[in-house]
Amino acid sequence: MTDSQVAMDTPGLTWTLDSGTRIRPFEPDDAAAMFRLIESSRDHLDRWLRWSNTIRSEADAQATVALFVGKRAAGTGFHSGIWVADRLAGGVVCRELDRQHRCAEIGYWLGPDFTGRGLATRASSLAIDYLIGGRGAHRIEMQCGVHNVRSRAVPERLGFRLEGIRRESYWITTQFVDSAVYGLLEAEWPSTRSQTEGG
Repeated sequence: MTDSQVAMDTPGLTWTLDSGTRIRPFEPDDAAAMFRLIESSRDHLDRWLRWSNTIRSEADAQATVALFVGKRAAGTGFHSGIWVADRLAGGVVCRELDRQHRCAEIGYWLGPDFTGRGLATRASSLAIDYLIGGRGAHRIEMQCGVHNVRSRAVPERLGFRLEGIRRESYWITTQFVDSAVYGLLEAEWPSTRSQTEGG
């Protein structure tokens, strides 16, 4: 991979799910929308996310956006918003792309008004397509709280394999939480994707 191929460009990370739903990378001007959604969804998000509890002001959201703008420029990650009729619904994130070992971790989050629509599954599918097809990733990993049944359904629906439980792996809001670790290899993706398209 040459230096010119390292950065993750905005057009490559801009996707359309349907006529009213788009995914695009968060930019600095989106920090206010991110903060509003997190602040209005604390009971829903802070139970499971590693990072939402740290967003206590618009400035905190700006710092998070800036972190991932930097990762995008370095080709090591991205955080994209899911927009439904121009309203922020949540996001899909590549926390880290290790180019040497060709592995990446992705995650997703949604406000409570937007769950149950298949948004997390479809957004994750597009992120996997991008990382495997466009960035040469060999392995994709997802981690979910062991008791977060709805979140765990996403990697299971996408054909990931449960590889184990990381005990008390993350401090989430008030306690350490066990994480279910799911993995998908590039050779497994084409066959599983055909089973999940449109889901």
